[in-house]
Amino acid sequence: MGALTLVTQPFGAAAVQRGAPRGWDLLGNVPVPLRQRVRDGVAEVVEAQDAPLRCCFPMGQGGHGPFERLRYVRALVDYPDMLVSAEHGNAFNRRFHQRHMAAGDFSGAQPDGVASVFAELVDPKGWIGVFAAAPYVLLVDRRRLGGLPVPRRWADLLDPLYRGQVVFGGWRREGQQRYGQYSKFFLLSILRLFGADGLARLLANVPGLLHSAQMPRMAGTDSSPGGIYVLPWSLADICPRRSETEVVWPEEGALAYPLWLTVKSAERQRLAPLVGHFHGGELADYLNDNRYPALCPQAASILPDGAGFHWLGWDYLRHRATARDIQAACGLFEDRQRDFLPAELRRCG
Repeated sequence: MGALTLVTQPFGAAAVQRGAPRGWDLLGNVPVPLRQRVRDGVAEVVEAQDAPLRCCFPMGQGGHGPFERLRYVRALVDYPDMLVSAEHGNAFNRRFHQRHMAAGDFSGAQPDGVASVFAELVDPKGWIGVFAAAPYVLLVDRRRLGGLPVPRRWADLLDPLYRGQVVFGGWRREGQQRYGQYSKFFLLSILRLFGADGLARLLANVPGLLHSAQMPRMAGTDSSPGGIYVLPWSLADICPRRSETEVVWPEEGALAYPLWLTVKSAERQRLAPLVGHFHGGELADYLNDNRYPALCPQAASILPDGAGFHWLGWDYLRHRATARDIQAACGLFEDRQRDFLPAELRRCG
């Protein structure tokens, strides 16, 4: 992707309004660890074009950004000509999706020849193009587990044997008793795999949550809050205490969500350099190096032997029932939060 220099001009002058989703040739976002490098790569592609392109790649400055407002867009002309995202929720409101996505106004430009291990992540309708996966695996702290067996499956996390051992992603502000943010993706995935009873059994084994970025720093130390961490492979792989910890790729497959793009069909030729960049080998090498497996057919596999994925599925996410399932999964977790409080606070409640 060239030199690691910060290029800002392709993203507009300081006076350009960035809060609205309208008017962009490209509106993009990727997980935080990838954001700066991917943004710089986009800038290099844009600078090489003869015609100027207006791009927006928010860096997380806070406040309401263009992605939060996408679901309010009704007219095709107001939507970005190309969207790059890792979100699987509010990119399109239902009316816009039915009127424009289902009508063929967007294409994922998915390359042919994607390896079969990624087949589950590919959009069967072709509206979305997936260029990488974000797998969630287990980081096991063997010392914290004591003599318990190392879990090898997601199903193992439901076993009462692991009471007080399972930690997944979330955080709360200092002084708050309840977690304001938590991994809805993980909760929904477990609900889909094992039903409400299974999710409740897993939550009974959770002593509390931890921000995913803290997990590789805590695992294998005396301060480790649990013996089993659920976190992205990109973070599990950087845990330095390998003599005390182990990365486990669950037998049912890593829980994964896609990094994806969609482009207006009428603009696909004009934006072909950007589409090719995200589906191409140069970016794929960077993604693979950071443990976000790339779907680029020309990229070498970095997956462990026998590794697979478990993804909720595009057709499921488009179904009306998904919103109800998310509410049910979050409701089970919210009910469980009371058990995270110290005993004296629970008695006061």
